[in-house]
Amino acid sequence: MPRFEGRVVLITGGSSGIGFATAKAFLDEGAAVAATGRNAARLNRAVQTLRAHGQVLGIRGDVSKATDAKRFVTRTARTLGPIDVLVNNAGIYLQKSTEKMTERDWDSVLDINLKGTFLCTKYALPAMIRRGRGNIVNVASDSGLVASPLSSAYCASKGGMILFTRALAVEHAKHGIRVNAICPGEVRTPMLDRDARASGLGFREYYRRLVAPIPQGRAGTPEEIAKAILFLASDEVPFMTGAAMSVDGGYTAL
Repeated sequence: MPRFEGRVVLITGGSSGIGFATAKAFLDEGAAVAATGRNAARLNRAVQTLRAHGQVLGIRGDVSKATDAKRFVTRTARTLGPIDVLVNNAGIYLQKSTEKMTERDWDSVLDINLKGTFLCTKYALPAMIRRGRGNIVNVASDSGLVASPLSSAYCASKGGMILFTRALAVEHAKHGIRVNAICPGEVRTPMLDRDARASGLGFREYYRRLVAPIPQGRAGTPEEIAKAILFLASDEVPFMTGAAMSVDGGYTAL
């Protein structure tokens, strides 16, 4: 039997990159999946592709808005059933020095990456508590464990996610809810491709510099990160909660 047969999974930021790969992986393991995204056209394309793999629901909205976060949870539960797994994946990246960063820059990164994680978790938790079970996986980053230059807002948001994860794990262990974080390193996603174009270096040179410090000498793939997320959400590790698991080609082991 597939590992997630009969289970319901809500994935934020599920229209591309790690979120899309994770949605596909859960569907292939028997889950029903709700995927959220801000861009309607991109979300619709993703849902059309994912439907070949199983039961999927697309919900457009912004995780940083309480009304949208609540709607993600209520619509998922109403359409697919009670949520068994929440994957807080929606996130944005900003590369800018702190002195040049605006208040709006800071707020946008913290609102989506950290506040969005809080809001979706807040609305998913009550039903999990009532049922006495649940699983939350927060997609943090290696930048939440070690510093990255020109990324103070991003590092703050992802570091906050990791401690939020640990606090939740301690708070809700008694309710049968496990909460873990995954900390990807560099991953070949559309975000990476956009950063390469914006750098002016050309993709090959940008990629060469990007992966030079990584012991494995390459970026990860969304599918590799998705497999790690499924592992954390599975019944294979029932004693694992409050962890921040690095999947970064050895970068944070240096």
